[in-house]
Amino acid sequence: MRFALFTAILIAFCSAGSWAENTGDIRKKAESGDAAAQFELAQYYESEAGKTRSDRRALRDQKRAFDWYSRSAEQGFARAQFELGGLYILGEGVEKDEAQGVEWLMKAAEQGLADAQFEIGNLYLAGANLEQDAELGLDMLTKAANQRHVPAQKQLGTMYFQGVGVAKGLVQAHLWFSVAALNEDQAAQGYLSTLESIMDEAQIDEARALAAQWQADYMGE
Repeated sequence: MRFALFTAILIAFCSAGSWAENTGDIRKKAESGDAAAQFELAQYYESEAGKTRSDRRALRDQKRAFDWYSRSAEQGFARAQFELGGLYILGEGVEKDEAQGVEWLMKAAEQGLADAQFEIGNLYLAGANLEQDAELGLDMLTKAANQRHVPAQKQLGTMYFQGVGVAKGLVQAHLWFSVAALNEDQAAQGYLSTLESIMDEAQIDEARALAAQWQADYMGE
């Protein structure tokens, strides 16, 4: 499967200087079983693998990243589960195993990690390594969107606008593009302008009321 939807998210935990200052403490915590420290150590090695020009060194660092992600993920650290899933799917630092990768993404999604919910939602919609299920796909995307995951919000807006995977609904499309636009997303703002040019005043008012309620429910505003 070409996992085009998966976006590898590297959190640049520390620069070379700050890593040098913290390496002893972080490594000590990681080796003692601290899941967060294990994740941080994996991030460091993955970052290093991307910097080196040596294929041998890059492979070594990728394998080290895989090892520390695995240790953290086995302890239930959701972000590590997500990253580990990506390594399996892409075959980086480990033999490619898409089914195993999806299992780890699912574990992270079940813990409420928005990035994982977004990926799993798309896999359900596409029927890729999961049985196609539009309802589950929509549910996962909505869960991610309600955590302010902008790509999920924009995708829901597009789905409702085009009627792909869901019944076409301009009010729902306006809702999701509105909340995405709160992050100053230019694409979402462009879609809003297009929508409002084809919606009547009553539809726009309804959509804006839904967006205001969403903000109250999920942003405390």
